[in-house]
Amino acid sequence: MRTEARFALKTGTTNSVKVKVTSENIAVGAVMLLAGTFLIFAVGFSQGTGGLLHNAAHDTRHAVTIPCH
Repeated sequence: MRTEARFALKTGTTNSVKVKVTSENIAVGAVMLLAGTFLIFAVGFSQGTGGLLHNAAHDTRHAVTIPCH
């Protein structure tokens, strides 16, 4: 499956940009989305030795100014 999209530039020219999205790109994106979701939940709910992974993720959220409470 191949999908093409055209985006017209608003600079007054008639040039356009072609973007080709293949089924392989969609499959890779879906796998990465699932892997990322799994990692977020695995780290968020991990309790392990003193909650090391959970605490590291918690500190990282604070470091990049993402509210978590």
